[in-house]
Amino acid sequence: MTDKQLQILEAHEIHTDWRKRSDWRRTNKFWLRYSRAIALKVLHRLDELKMTQRTLAKNLNCSPQYVSKLLKGQANMTLETIALLEIILDLDLVNSSFSVAKSYNISDDSSRIVAEPSKSLSLQKKQG
Repeated sequence: MTDKQLQILEAHEIHTDWRKRSDWRRTNKFWLRYSRAIALKVLHRLDELKMTQRTLAKNLNCSPQYVSKLLKGQANMTLETIALLEIILDLDLVNSSFSVAKSYNISDDSSRIVAEPSKSLSLQKKQG
């Protein structure tokens, strides 16, 4: 291959940010797991209520684009947003989403999140 051909190929090379996106997902996998669990619960409830995403956006006082991001499990929601969703949809999102990821490791193998009977979050040492 000649230098000119290499230059032409380099000029048309497609640069993607897949590695950056992958690193971001890996870094944020803890909250993304909760976000996806919430998104699934919200989608199911919207179907039950026969409510559109546009109506939900109006009730949340946000854009339809944000609701779309939320329902894809890609939104890092505030407590205010989660509380509003729970009120609007008459749904418990925090406890039900917590149960999906209750055994997810936080920092190392000796600690894990566990659900107590009171449904409160606590950090316990693994036994053994």
